[in-house]
Amino acid sequence: MPGVPSYEEDELLTAIAANDTAAYSHLYDVYYNTLVYFSLSIIQDQHQAEDIATESLLKLWQSPNRFESIGKLRAYLFTLARNASLNYLKHLRVREKRSLEISEQEQHDDNSIASLMAESELMRLIYQEIARLPDNYRQIVELLYLQDMPSADVAAQLDISMENLRQRKARAIKELKTVLLRKGVSSQFLSILFF
Repeated sequence: MPGVPSYEEDELLTAIAANDTAAYSHLYDVYYNTLVYFSLSIIQDQHQAEDIATESLLKLWQSPNRFESIGKLRAYLFTLARNASLNYLKHLRVREKRSLEISEQEQHDDNSIASLMAESELMRLIYQEIARLPDNYRQIVELLYLQDMPSADVAAQLDISMENLRQRKARAIKELKTVLLRKGVSSQFLSILFF
């Protein structure tokens, strides 16, 4: 940079401690490209490495310290750049992990939604076929399976014997299974549904 003075080591350290802007211009000229290269070797991202180099020099500017030597000043700048680079990598890993979690959750949600849709469609079909059963079978299936009423209570409500209830229940389930199997419902699902 034209017009940026050159410094002897002691003069530069004194100028930095005094927060002399010309000294920071000199530091920028001397260390910026080196800090970019250093950061780039850690994070493999040119744009971010340039930002880290600038931020490291800016941090030095915002809180000037008294350095005993150029070596300590240089070590300080490289430590700033190293820490910022490592923090950037941590941030990337966290962001990638979160992105993966979100993607997995979305896939799970999509699968859950598809599963719920299929289940809802299946239940609609079952309810539809239950409604088509003859009244004496339909009542038994609705009371036993949809209202989860105990068998004794169903028999009492319909004023039939337990044996009659068992016979009607068996016929109703057989009729339902036959119709639903023809419509593509799996026999395993029906066994679970009507145990």
